[in-house]
Amino acid sequence: MMMKRNEKGVIFPMTVMFSFLFCLAVFHALELYETEMQLADYVRQSSDVDSLMQMAVVDVKAQIAASAPGKQSGKGTFTYPNGTVQYDWKQGTQNDIKVTLIAISSEGIRYSAEFTISFPSLQLIEWKETYS
Repeated sequence: MMMKRNEKGVIFPMTVMFSFLFCLAVFHALELYETEMQLADYVRQSSDVDSLMQMAVVDVKAQIAASAPGKQSGKGTFTYPNGTVQYDWKQGTQNDIKVTLIAISSEGIRYSAEFTISFPSLQLIEWKETYS
């Protein structure tokens, strides 16, 4: 077969250009994958700190119910497998108690909230997240 003179050397530059574009697409996909993995890890950590907060609310209610009658306040720390929660409660009026919780997950995510519960039924009345 005879090759025309003006086609000589065209295939190699085109191959290099398509290879370069293919490599760019692969690197872009890897960047997207890394971002998705970071997001999934953050969602998991947020879920952990949210479960810490839910467990602490139940335990604080039990702590208040078990406290000596007439006790006006209390504070302490709960330790769970995935983090710790510090609590502080004070009786507001005769019928409500204000509680402050600070949850810190084992990964270091911090979440704090204040809530009010009725007394003596220990029903949640108000919930307010605080950011620090």
